[in-house]
Amino acid sequence: MDFNLPQDTLMLRDMLRRFVQKEARPLEMKFFTTGELEPEEKARLRTAIEQMGLWGLTLPEEFGGGLDLVSTCVIEEELGGTFIPIEIGAVTPLLYACQGEQVSRYLEAALAGDRRALIAAREPGSQGIWPEYWTTCAVSEGDNYLLKGKKSISSLPSENDFFIVIASASFGPTAFLVDADSPGLQITNQGEYQLILEDCSVPAQALLGEPGKAFQLGGDHARRAWIQTAARYVGIANRLLDLAREHARSWVSLGAPLAIRPAIQRMLAELHVDLESTRWLVYHAAWLADVGKREDWTPAAAEVRLASGEMLKRAVDRTTMLFNGPAPSEQTAPYTFIKSLVPYETLDFALECARAAIAHRLLGEIET
Repeated sequence: MDFNLPQDTLMLRDMLRRFVQKEARPLEMKFFTTGELEPEEKARLRTAIEQMGLWGLTLPEEFGGGLDLVSTCVIEEELGGTFIPIEIGAVTPLLYACQGEQVSRYLEAALAGDRRALIAAREPGSQGIWPEYWTTCAVSEGDNYLLKGKKSISSLPSENDFFIVIASASFGPTAFLVDADSPGLQITNQGEYQLILEDCSVPAQALLGEPGKAFQLGGDHARRAWIQTAARYVGIANRLLDLAREHARSWVSLGAPLAIRPAIQRMLAELHVDLESTRWLVYHAAWLADVGKREDWTPAAAEVRLASGEMLKRAVDRTTMLFNGPAPSEQTAPYTFIKSLVPYETLDFALECARAAIAHRLLGEIET
């Protein structure tokens, strides 16, 4: 077995590593302080990505990309090395189900970076990650649908943004494309951003994909995106390990650096092994997707989605304890950084989807 990356992929990795070091990381403290970058800074980062030929490269071939998944994971891991959210022309795979005028209005606009899709699936509350507890519904009314309920969202939308709202309907969970300025839609902040739908009327053309099949949207593209996301989490966790290691060496407590304490050493060792184990799972899944059959890599996609998400949460916990202990809080830099990149509400919902996929494969259909 040959575990070496191709020379072209190594060159791509090194180019991105230099970009992250020289262009992105110098902006991190400003981003951490203000929560955003200036328009000219965003434009400069995008121009650099375009000049390196990376914009849209990780998309499926039919949408202008076509890079193999192993190389795509290398890109994602390197970009995880900065806390600046760098865009590379990727979109949620749910949008690949767009049809008719949806293609130009939503998919192509998102691919160009002109519009952003915000997924509104999870609902407020501790049980909001489980679809069986969702109360948001879609009621057919003539040629339109009325959307009613509340959804948690990760960030405030801009004027051009739109939502992919997943609501319960008579035929099952269904996805709708909803513009941010739609009547009957408002945003509140109740400790988290919430999308409030009060008889929000959308046309039948807003239905995304087939009725009742919201969880099948994206198909294999969605599973490939799970692997890509896992690679990004590996990069983020690796950056946390670097920060934790440097802090352990430099911070002096009771007359000695933290690094001499056995508890700190154990914590760093566990973080490192956890990270390396997940990295191998990710690249094995990517390799299977590149060379294997669908039945070979589809289960691996769910496994790395679950493993990487749980690994990232543990990495945040350990790093936070090392910096400021004993648990994640708003005042600790690692947790605040990660929350801006990976909203935990969104992460928990994705992990539940992965668990369900793995359990279904292990148990099959269960008669009740």
